[in-house]
Amino acid sequence: MPRLLIIGTGLVGGSFALAMRQAGCFGHIDGYDSDAAAAATALQLGHVDAVAHDLDAAIAAADAVLVAVPTPAIALLVRSIAASRPTKAPTVLDVASVKGSVLEALRGSGAMPACFVPSHPMAGSERRGPAAADAGLFRGRPVILTPQPETDPKALARARDWWGATGAQIVETSAPIHDEMVALTSHLPHLVAYAFMNWIDQAHAAAPADFAGPGLHDFTRIAASDATMWRRILSENRAAVLAQYDGWSASMARFIELLRNRRFDELEALLADAQAARLRMIDRSRPEHE
Repeated sequence: MPRLLIIGTGLVGGSFALAMRQAGCFGHIDGYDSDAAAAATALQLGHVDAVAHDLDAAIAAADAVLVAVPTPAIALLVRSIAASRPTKAPTVLDVASVKGSVLEALRGSGAMPACFVPSHPMAGSERRGPAAADAGLFRGRPVILTPQPETDPKALARARDWWGATGAQIVETSAPIHDEMVALTSHLPHLVAYAFMNWIDQAHAAAPADFAGPGLHDFTRIAASDATMWRRILSENRAAVLAQYDGWSASMARFIELLRNRRFDELEALLADAQAARLRMIDRSRPEHE
């Protein structure tokens, strides 16, 4: 049975390890983390079979490596893994939510490693750390693969199999399209939720929770996500987020214009269009067997 190394044993790394264990894809799972306490917790919770203290030795023994670390560190790790075993490198996956910066850094330091399959699971939580890991985190969620011309087809096939075994829906696209679309579907919504919570916190003397139904909690849940992580994501995908913001702000301005000028029939038409779009999105996201 192949051997898996998880570099970064937090929410995403731990969830992948649990999903792989549940699916029986690997005979042994090692965990490595710069945070020794996180790695120890992952071992205690049964996410991994052993904690790797020597990263080079763990890489040498691995058939697959999941790199679940902050985006700025990914390219260097992928390059090191590929260089350490140039004739038979393990298949390497990442989980970065921005692809352009990772691929640019890799190309700037040499040839694109054939063993690398850029990956991004569209799944997460406002919770962090190994204790938040969940074998079902990826089930029914898109995992976006952005293979490069140099990517080994066998590595890509293995990546598709492993992510598929988590229950995820596999999507393949280019890195530029990935970064554009996640700016629209994830990065801008997080930014809006953060901005809305700042407005609530600063603008009102009464306690908002006393006046809130489930809509406010649903809308702002993602504003509880880690601020440091989201600073990094927004800065790395800055141009795409700003482009999506420009489009969204124009749409918002149209709604406000109609409301301000008491053009309620036109406002209702826009609301109805949005309602229909939301219902179409829900219908499209339902599993085929439902």
